[in-house]
Formats: sequence, structure tokens, C-alpha cells
Amino acid sequence: MTATHSDPVSATGAGSSATPSLKKRLLKIGLALVVVLGGAYLVWRQRDDLATAVQELSVGRFAIAGVLAIVGTMLIGQIWVALLHGMGIRPSLRDSHSVFYVSQLGKYLPGSVWPVVAQMQFGLRWGVARRTMLGANILFMGIVVASGIGVGALLLPWSSSEGLSRYWWLLLLLVPLAVCLHPRVVPGMLDWLFARLGREPLGVRLTARGLFTAIGWAVLAWVAFGLHLAVMMQSYASVGLLEAAAATGGMALAWAAGIAFIPAPAGAGIREALLALTLGPIIGVPEALTVALASRVLLLIADVVLAGLGAVAGRRTS
Repeated sequence: MTATHSDPVSATGAGSSATPSLKKRLLKIGLALVVVLGGAYLVWRQRDDLATAVQELSVGRFAIAGVLAIVGTMLIGQIWVALLHGMGIRPSLRDSHSVFYVSQLGKYLPGSVWPVVAQMQFGLRWGVARRTMLGANILFMGIVVASGIGVGALLLPWSSSEGLSRYWWLLLLLVPLAVCLHPRVVPGMLDWLFARLGREPLGVRLTARGLFTAIGWAVLAWVAFGLHLAVMMQSYASVGLLEAAAATGGMALAWAAGIAFIPAPAGAGIREALLALTLGPIIGVPEALTVALASRVLLLIADVVLAGLGAVAGRRTS
């Protein structure tokens, strides 16, 4: 009698637990489709720039530059992962990469804040407060910008005979950048801001190991992106160590400026203008603009490919 009574109860429980599981699975499939279709649309919108770049650059160099764009983008993702770990947030590597790459498509919308909003929302499923994810994202953007300016300041003044006279002002930024990168500065500023707004403090601090690991990944990302440019520059001029250094410093500085200028989606226009200024003396301004536009298309494709893979990987996580 007891067994007969318990069967319907267990069956009902199984059915009720299956329904949320099915909804969750459908939601993940829907997200994957949105990411893939949205990414395809973004690439389709750039089809003219893509065709021009392929015509002007050799297919082989374009392909190599594309691989380096994917490598650099993956290294940028590692900065975010290192910061999460340094703040005691440890989702699985697959889950963290899935969240980061999918959310990065939001930077192509006006405002450039959508990746932050998406990551704050995703953090809830890891049991992480929105304010903590906000802190991680501010640290992420701060390190990308600071390391980009720092690499530009270290490389651009010495990459040509006129570099020091053109970029001497970048050297003045190194000391304040070093102060801002201290692991307690940004969390302390956020705690002060939250207190003024009547909100709870951040409650976590970034470890020194997390900070230096993130900076290390950032430097590797700038090197990868510099090589990505240098490969395409070879279509117009001979590229040696100094030219590769100029490409690395120029890309790091241009990327940092693009992030700092929030209204521009993914730094559109700002990044190309700075690359034209830094690469123009080496290969010519029209050629530098072609390389800059080709770089933007390849970085967009890299974001779309990684977001698609991230959406599929996220669909498989429980």
C-alpha cells in the first residue's frame, strides 16, 4: 500500500524536475542560435571591407593574420579568467570562456557596456553578486587599457628615428598607470563609490598573483595582435623587428583608446585612426588604413567564431 502511494509522488517529482531541465536546454539552444545568426549578420555587414582586404592582401597572409586574431582574442579572454581566479571566483574553464566569448558580441552595440551587463547576469548562476562581477569587469577594462598604453609607451618611442619626438608624452603615463594597477586601488575606489551610493562593499580583493597573471596574458595578447598586423604590413613593405614593435605598440595603444572611448562600438573609428597614425610612416597612410580595416574585419570574425564555439560549449554545460 505504501509503495503504491509513493509511485505517483515520485513520478510527479520527476516530471516537475524534467520540465525546468527542458526549458533550460531550450533556452541554451536558443542562445546558441542567436549568437551564431547574430555573428553571421555582423560579418555579412562587413562583406565589402572583407572583399577589399582579400583583394589587396595575399590570401595566405590574410589567413595567417586571421589565426593570430583568434589567438590574440583568446589571450584577451585569459585576462578576464585570471582576474576572476584572483578574486576567488572559479567557474570551470569551459563555462568562463563560454560566458566571456558570447558576451563579447555585445561590444558591437552602441555604448560598449553590454558585455559588462551580460557578464554580471551570467555571474548570478555562479553565485556571484552583480557588484563583484562589476568589479571584475572594471578591473578587466582597466588592465586592458593600462597595459595597452604601457606597451605603446614602451615600444612606440623607440620603434623609429622620429618615435621619441612623436610619442614622448606616452612615457609620462607610465607612473600613474603603475599606481592604478595596484591590486587594492580599483577595489578600494569601488568600495568608496558603493558606500556613497548606500550599497554593500565589494567584499573581495584581487590577489597580487591574479593581477600579475592578468598583466602577463595582456602582454602576450598585444604581441599576438602586433604580429597579426605585421603579417599584413608585409604586403606593402619589408617588416623587421622595429616595424613589428611599432605594430605591437600601435595596436596596443589603439585598442586601449577604443575601449576608453565608450560611445564607439568596439572602438570603431578610433582604433583605425590611431593605427593609420602609427603605421602610416612605415607603409603609407592609405595602406595603413587598409591594414586597419582588414584587422577590424578579422577581429570581428574571431569574435564571432569564438562566440559560436562558446555558445555551443555553454549549451553542453549542466
